[in-house]
Amino acid sequence: MERRKFIRLLPAAMGLPLASQSIPRPEPLLPLFPLDLVLLPQTNLPLHIFEERYKEMIGDCLDNGWEFGMLAAGSQGIEAIGCTASISEVLDRFPDGRMNILVRGRRRFEISQLNREKSYLRGTPAFLDDDSEEPVPADRERAMKLYRRLTDAAELENEPFQDHTFSSTDLQLSYRMMSGVPAELSWKQNLLELRSERERLALVMDYFEKLLKQIESPAVPRQIAQGI
Repeated sequence: MERRKFIRLLPAAMGLPLASQSIPRPEPLLPLFPLDLVLLPQTNLPLHIFEERYKEMIGDCLDNGWEFGMLAAGSQGIEAIGCTASISEVLDRFPDGRMNILVRGRRRFEISQLNREKSYLRGTPAFLDDDSEEPVPADRERAMKLYRRLTDAAELENEPFQDHTFSSTDLQLSYRMMSGVPAELSWKQNLLELRSERERLALVMDYFEKLLKQIESPAVPRQIAQGI
C-alpha cells in the first residue's frame, strides 16, 4: 500500500480554527486552510471565518478572485492532497471582521512546498486530474437510486447547502452524492485522492449500502449523527 503523504507543520502553524467566484484568477502560491474536514469537488460548504490570519486570507481571495486550498488536518499532520475552494457568497459580515461564507469545492491538488511569508500558510500546488476510465451507466443509475433511498431514510448534514440535481453523465457524481453524507475523515480523504470515478462510485455505493442497512433497522433513529 502506498504510504500517505502529509505536510508537517511547525507547532505555531497548527492552531486550526473552524474555517468562500466562477473559476478565479490564479495566484502563484495557493492560500491554504487546514481544517479537520475534507472538502470534495463540486460540493458546497458553509464556513465561519474568525481567526485573524484567515480573515486576511479570505480578504485577499475576495479582492483578487483567488481560490484557496483546503487540506484535512488530523493527528498525523496535514494531508498533502486537498481541494480548492472558491467563494460562492459572503453570507454575513460582522463589525470585528468575522464572516460567514459559502464555498464550493473545485479542483484537487497536491502541495509540494510550503511558504510562510504571510500570516497564513501558502503552498505550491500541482493540480490532479482523473484517469480516462469512466463507470458504466448502470453503476451511476444504481448509485443515484441508493442515494435517494438514503435521503428518504435520514436527515443529512449540510443538505440545505447542496445542489441535488444529479446527472448520470456527471463525471464527479461520487463526490456530489457524498456532499452531505457523514463519514470518517480518513474515508473521505481516500475518496478525494482516488483518480478513477469508477473506483469512487464503487466505494460510495458500498458505503451507502452499509449506512442503509444500519439506519433502516427499526432500532436506529432517522438522524445520522456520524459515519459508520
